[in-house]
Amino acid sequence: MHFSCSLNSLSEMVNNVSLAISPKTNTIPALEGILLESISESQLKLTGYDLDIGIIGSLQVDIQREGAIILNAQLLREILRKMAGPVVNFSVDDKFITVISDNETEYKIIGIDPKDYPTIPQIGANQTLTIKDNILKTMISQTLFAVSQNPTQNPILCGSMFKIENGYLSIVSVDGYRVALSKRKIETTLSNINFVIPSKTLNEICKLLKEEDEMETTIEISQSHVLFKIGGYFIITRLLEGSFIDYEAAIPKKSSTAVVTDPKEIAQRIERVSIMVTNRISVVMKVESDKILLQCESTLGQANDMLTVQMTGEPIEKIAFNNRYMLEALKHAECEKIKINMDGPVMPIKIEPVDSDEFLYLVLPVRLKA
Repeated sequence: MHFSCSLNSLSEMVNNVSLAISPKTNTIPALEGILLESISESQLKLTGYDLDIGIIGSLQVDIQREGAIILNAQLLREILRKMAGPVVNFSVDDKFITVISDNETEYKIIGIDPKDYPTIPQIGANQTLTIKDNILKTMISQTLFAVSQNPTQNPILCGSMFKIENGYLSIVSVDGYRVALSKRKIETTLSNINFVIPSKTLNEICKLLKEEDEMETTIEISQSHVLFKIGGYFIITRLLEGSFIDYEAAIPKKSSTAVVTDPKEIAQRIERVSIMVTNRISVVMKVESDKILLQCESTLGQANDMLTVQMTGEPIEKIAFNNRYMLEALKHAECEKIKINMDGPVMPIKIEPVDSDEFLYLVLPVRLKA
């Protein structure tokens, strides 16, 4: 195998494809590497795969001799980062010894037989969805923080559920203490479909998605895998198996108290009193007469703050919550005004925008000792 290409273009693609490779030492050496394959006289395909997620990209190159090689991803990234370029040359012999060079520098490294690379599953999908990059990126960002980090408790909660119903796409994350939901109207003929994507995959997808309005991502859905086509990349991931929690049953149907406020302002107040938070200490909130009073008392001391709001309904003497859970919800509430709905000190706190239904957050209150 022998080819040459732009150093910057190759380095960018190697970095992106490497997102699929687990940083932990793998028992299969090939899975620590990137598979480079010539697929035409001017196209090089790069693949990263960890048996759960695969990322594939292709690059314009000048191929003098076709072939394939697996190169250690971490080592390849470091070599390309140190080289001066602007053009880099690769030459692979029949023993997989690979020479990487530019006009000034030369590296000689040992590659791996491409036959050792595992086969990536093929998607035989007849269900396809197209969505704008910036919308998908926002929806994933608004929900990913609430994914469970405890795979031993309920593995399916370590991913976000995608639900397509009645012309809407919803993405939902639940970790047992909170719910994060993002919802958008989309153009699709699909309905009554749901599947759960691992959080690691969604995290890497977010890195590849662009903010531009005109960019679109295609999602192909099969029974066990989903394929995302983002820009020049293909991301294939296995789906999590099992029954997702009935999050809709947890959403309160009524509230005795509601306040309207700026999410940034209340987040700032919670951050102020959170200085006093220690282990197992929560922030306590009191709602009365168009005011929210916040307090945190611990062995470190006491902090109090106040915020003026628009209030309707009954006052609440005390409701406590985990400050991190509440702050993460508020910081992902991308709107000018939110409504915080409560129904006493033990029912979930519901956060939603005032003028739309694009997101919804639930945070379970913390029970206070009598």
